[in-house]
Amino acid sequence: MTEDDTYVIKGPPPLKEIPSSSLGKIIYEKLSTEFENEAAFIDAITGKFITYKDFFTKTCSLAISLRKLGCGQNSIVSICSENCNEFFIPVVAALYVGAVIAPINHNYTQLEMIHALNISQPSLVFCSKEVLDKYLELKKKVDYIQRIIVINSNTSIKGVECMNNFINCVQKGCILSSSLVADVNPREQVALIMCSSGTTGLPKGVMLTHENILTTFVHTDDPRFFNQDSGRCTLGVLPFFHSYGMVRSLNSLQKRIQIIVMRKFEEEVFLKSIEKYKITSLSLVPPLAIFLSKSLLVDKYDLSSVIEATSGAAPLSKNIEELLSVRLKIKSVQQAYGLTETTIRVMGMPSGEQRFGSSGKLCPYVSCKVRDPETGKSLGPNQIGELCFKGPLIMKGYYNNEEANKNTFTGNGWLLTGDLGYYDDEEYFYIVDRLKELIKYKGFQVPPAELEALLLTHPGIKDSGVVGLPDEDVGELPLAFVAKHLNVNLTEDEVKQFVAERVSSHKRLRGGVIFIPEIPKNPSGKILRRKLRELITTHKSKL
Repeated sequence: MTEDDTYVIKGPPPLKEIPSSSLGKIIYEKLSTEFENEAAFIDAITGKFITYKDFFTKTCSLAISLRKLGCGQNSIVSICSENCNEFFIPVVAALYVGAVIAPINHNYTQLEMIHALNISQPSLVFCSKEVLDKYLELKKKVDYIQRIIVINSNTSIKGVECMNNFINCVQKGCILSSSLVADVNPREQVALIMCSSGTTGLPKGVMLTHENILTTFVHTDDPRFFNQDSGRCTLGVLPFFHSYGMVRSLNSLQKRIQIIVMRKFEEEVFLKSIEKYKITSLSLVPPLAIFLSKSLLVDKYDLSSVIEATSGAAPLSKNIEELLSVRLKIKSVQQAYGLTETTIRVMGMPSGEQRFGSSGKLCPYVSCKVRDPETGKSLGPNQIGELCFKGPLIMKGYYNNEEANKNTFTGNGWLLTGDLGYYDDEEYFYIVDRLKELIKYKGFQVPPAELEALLLTHPGIKDSGVVGLPDEDVGELPLAFVAKHLNVNLTEDEVKQFVAERVSSHKRLRGGVIFIPEIPKNPSGKILRRKLRELITTHKSKL
């Protein structure tokens, strides 16, 4: 296959240069300046908080403790916890000493955790008391975990020391100094090993460098893409272990913005927090956007403080964008596009612009081409192909996985996303679907996202997921999984008829409709289609 770079789109010239310092030094400098005892993290339910002053002191003390333990540049430290006030203390402390942080999803089963841990093989694990039992069992099964430390307890639990005791025990009289912060090459040094989304298979370890994350800091300071007056408080509802929640929170930390911490998404806590703390800017994933646009609970709360909402992680339909805009009485409902492999956002809607269904324009420092996946030819405007990217936001690669790296980068260095999309004559981008998730019916391509967006326009449907049902004669038949609103009577035939009246023949739900309570999704809101395919087998066995 011959690669072709005839059509390459570039983001606008940057307003700022990417810092040449390390991420640890940048955060240290931002937090070490004089400030009042303002809260850094506030628990949304209990109201307990940690001030920026205390946060800074603890991160410095923990960094000294890590150095005393022999933890330094390229040491791998893992963090596994639900969102909590203490989550980012070991993350930032590890950045100070040049260590690599490997966050793990606390909801993983033991088998999933073993797979995720085997990627990075951390010697030191910080975990919450809620997942301690899992790690005590895991420590028996893997030989690389040498020490476990509980982050959200003031006393030892089951013989495992708490973070405060670890600091006090190891630090002993050391003086805090900027000299403790490691001087690393931000372009080469890995800061995070994040688990990929795992929507089509087992997660891989995405290596994000200091420069990758520092580039996002430059983007958030750009008034062409980000509101620079979006308040001093943000809602920490996105999982901190996921790249979206991790990168956004690190951005908030270095700007000294308060983070209202939600341990998990709870409808009323979410709405109460927006009302109480007068949140102005919402970072959403599609399930949250759908909830805000459709739930009757929303009318019980004063959400008038919200002036903008941005959705990422998965495509959001034009219909939901419009509903959300009307429901929240805001002009700015935007989509952004990115992957864990691109340090999240590589494109977003320019400030003041609104184009329903579009993910906006490329950010500074980003280059993109739309590539024919079969020929390698780059495509011009309004032609659908695979989105490919270059630039300082692109991951260093998958950790210890050369085979995956070969399959993910072209010979001339473009990251292959597996996402289908196009750009129009004004270079606004539109995401169509996942390349590997397209349903092939009699040679016709059927994008699941298009049918899912259509199903969500039905007033009785809460959520939906569409996959292809293998068929010997035609290839695949579109099949929909549907989650109904409570107390709604809806039949398979009614759903099929609803779709048939609105799409061309090859997109009809010939594979049928299966009603389930919830659509399985990963923490960032992407539909787990492999889980849906497993449900097909279960459903058939019951018939």
